[in-house]
Amino acid sequence: MKKLLLTCFVFALVYNISSAQCTLKVIIKNVEKAEGKIEVGLYNGSKYWLEDEGQYYDKIIDCTSAPTMTITIPNVEYGTYAFSLYHDENSNGKMDFRTWIPKEPYGFSNNPRAKWSKPSFKKCAFEVNQATQTIEVDLQDW
Repeated sequence: MKKLLLTCFVFALVYNISSAQCTLKVIIKNVEKAEGKIEVGLYNGSKYWLEDEGQYYDKIIDCTSAPTMTITIPNVEYGTYAFSLYHDENSNGKMDFRTWIPKEPYGFSNNPRAKWSKPSFKKCAFEVNQATQTIEVDLQDW
């Protein structure tokens, strides 16, 4: 009987840890214009990092305020994540470039300065490990 109770307790503990979920609040700072769209991609591993497919969460929202915007992502399972975003100021559904230089503001979790190359998943990674968590990102221009 003790083994059965112990087994049930361990199973319940593992189940609760593995199914724990977070409400992730992303505060976007340095929004210059309250117009256009903001596209956010949340990734749970490096395999699809910065790819259009394979994102854990992907959302396009109207940019309705400046100089900050807040996006809430519900039901994020505990784990390691990174996100990228950009401000599609003209709402054309893509990041615009001058030759190879981004014309529109962009940002990454942990705010790495990204000019000459895209930051790695590892540089942008953060742990989700509580019921509610807030992450701030600064939009940057090239």
